[in-house]
Amino acid sequence: MLHEAAHVLNWQRGAKDTTARGAYHNQTFLAAAEEVGLTWPAGAGRSRTRGYDTSVLSDAALRRHAKDVEHLASVIDLVLPHMELPTQSRSKPDRLTYRCECKPARTFRISMTVASKGSINCGVCGKEFKEG
Repeated sequence: MLHEAAHVLNWQRGAKDTTARGAYHNQTFLAAAEEVGLTWPAGAGRSRTRGYDTSVLSDAALRRHAKDVEHLASVIDLVLPHMELPTQSRSKPDRLTYRCECKPARTFRISMTVASKGSINCGVCGKEFKEG
């Protein structure tokens, strides 16, 4: 929960704390994580693919939240069997594939946000690129 609290703190500040589609946690994230009670393990190196995502609960935060952790531990085993976890499949692709009417068709991948801004025409066949 403190990990997510660090993200919220940065979001409120308008600070970007991840890159690579949210996978790589940068030093801005680490600074906010330390503010909310997490710490970077002594001697640990950051992950090449995830950055500073594995900060841990500091001793001070553990003392401060000991009762909360105790209460959570006592109910997790009661609640977990009744939870329905979402499937890992995505309902929407990250990018759309657009094709024109050339033979063979010219294609490119585009984000849904950019695609929603308007039509894109092919400079060769003159037709509008369509999803597909």
